[in-house]
Amino acid sequence: MRKKIILALLITGLVAGSAIPTNVSWAASKASLDKINRELKEIQNKKKSQQQQVKQVEAKINAVQKEQKDLQTELMQIDLRRNETQRKLDKLEKQMDDTKEKAAEAQDKLDEAKDRVAKRETLLKTRVKSMYERGNVSYLDVLLGSSDFGDFLTRMEGLQLILEQDTRILEDNMRDKETIETKKKEIDHQLTVFVDMFDQAEGLKAELDKQYKQSLVVKAELKKKEDALEEDLEQYGQQLLALTKQESAKYAERVRAMSTSSSGYKGGKLGLPVADGSFRFSSGFGMRSDPFTGRSAGHNGVDMAAPKGTTIMAAAAGVVIFAGYSNGFGNTVMIKHNSEITTLYGHIREGGIKVSVGQSVARGQKIAEVGSTGRSTGNHVHFTVYKNDVAVNPMPYLK
Repeated sequence: MRKKIILALLITGLVAGSAIPTNVSWAASKASLDKINRELKEIQNKKKSQQQQVKQVEAKINAVQKEQKDLQTELMQIDLRRNETQRKLDKLEKQMDDTKEKAAEAQDKLDEAKDRVAKRETLLKTRVKSMYERGNVSYLDVLLGSSDFGDFLTRMEGLQLILEQDTRILEDNMRDKETIETKKKEIDHQLTVFVDMFDQAEGLKAELDKQYKQSLVVKAELKKKEDALEEDLEQYGQQLLALTKQESAKYAERVRAMSTSSSGYKGGKLGLPVADGSFRFSSGFGMRSDPFTGRSAGHNGVDMAAPKGTTIMAAAAGVVIFAGYSNGFGNTVMIKHNSEITTLYGHIREGGIKVSVGQSVARGQKIAEVGSTGRSTGNHVHFTVYKNDVAVNPMPYLK
């Protein structure tokens, strides 16, 4: 967009430079022409320097915009990582809540196991106390104190039950104690792991948040830098426009100084811009039906229809004062022939301009190729003759 704006400014400057009054005498000495050439060279040097400044600023703007684009990509990546980390934190938090819930359930079971152990230990202690209070009575004494064999078997069976019960109590106690220790270690370890993971994730998210904020600061600084460069570019563009206008005016002055006639153009001196026999006149000068709107409208030249790529020639010797894109005419060349006459060649094909601004051309020299750029409905060359910057009917001037 910047380049299009500057190009439009340059085109405006060239056209404006070609439309200056010509009602003065242009008989000039060689010294005067040399002076004009020196001044033109000086203007061109300044313009070249100014163009270089414009290019440098544009390069800086492009670099800043690339930095902004890279930074935007980095911000997006950081944002994705932040979202992923937050999802991880949410998942860990839920796992920790589930583990805490399981820990509470396990604690209840542990408390129940502890109660069982305590009751068993109380039972064992009660039994030991009873044995102590009765004295040193052994299992053998109990058996020998039997009144008969049946009593012996009964006592034997009772002792066996007591032994089995004591053994089972001891085994249950050992098993519950092991379960208590295992469950407690398992839950403590799981909670520790989750806490560590949660802390790491929180640390990562905090670091990502910090990076994101820092990147936003850098982004704002780059935008500020870009705005400042855009202001510089606007200023340099205006300066370049002024130099371009000076250059165009100086070209016109040189053409007038080179002119050998100051009495005005007599007509019948211009050659056909397209070789005779290779074109047909498709539209004349003056009022006509507009091919786009169908309404009656003025036409400031003549149209010569020819195949795309057909050679367009300079109608007379002169200096090229414009070579580029110009709104409705599309790709256009303008040639200043003398103090009064300027010719325009429009709708040149893409890449079909073969001359440059400031170039001297001879009558019949190839300057472009037929095309259909701009406001055009088919391949042709639009040919306009300007006399004292006013479009006139080209037909009386063609030879």
